[in-house]
Amino acid sequence: MARPDGVRPWVLAALFAALTAVGAQIRIPMAPVPITFQTFFVYLAGGLLGTRWGAVSQVFYVGLGLAGLPVLAGESGPGLFLSPTIGYLLAFPLAAGLTGALAGRKPDPSVGFLIFTYFSAALLILIVGTIGLFCIQNLYLHAGLNAGALLLSGLVLFLPGEILKVVLAALLSRKLRPFRLNP
Repeated sequence: MARPDGVRPWVLAALFAALTAVGAQIRIPMAPVPITFQTFFVYLAGGLLGTRWGAVSQVFYVGLGLAGLPVLAGESGPGLFLSPTIGYLLAFPLAAGLTGALAGRKPDPSVGFLIFTYFSAALLILIVGTIGLFCIQNLYLHAGLNAGALLLSGLVLFLPGEILKVVLAALLSRKLRPFRLNP
């Protein structure tokens, strides 16, 4: 029989996968990639669950979408690999892991440090997402987006919202810090 504390990380990882799915439903439709609230929960997952379990929560989330469950902001199922959002989604586990690794470096990080940490994860998501967007739009769909249009639609348009989500996640995770998993 598993120890009670052995179940807690799995339950919390599943909870953050579900919260990320809820965040996908809070969206502003844009082409080719919508603005969503998913990344808010990616930052919290890493900051509160740590490197391993934050990443596991996002692997769960992306896995559910790849399995065809309607948890994503756009297309679900294997066709997701040909979606403009694939780079962003594949970056979620990496970003949660990065957030957990950075946030775990300090036993009691300040809000400023958490903002730095979460913004680092935001940049990771946006850069990997933009690379994925380039690959789908130009190599698969042959849309011929130039570098300026690609950076605007894949990165720059997301920055104001990401900054807001980073600040909100830092403030909330600071309040929830006593409930985090031990690193």
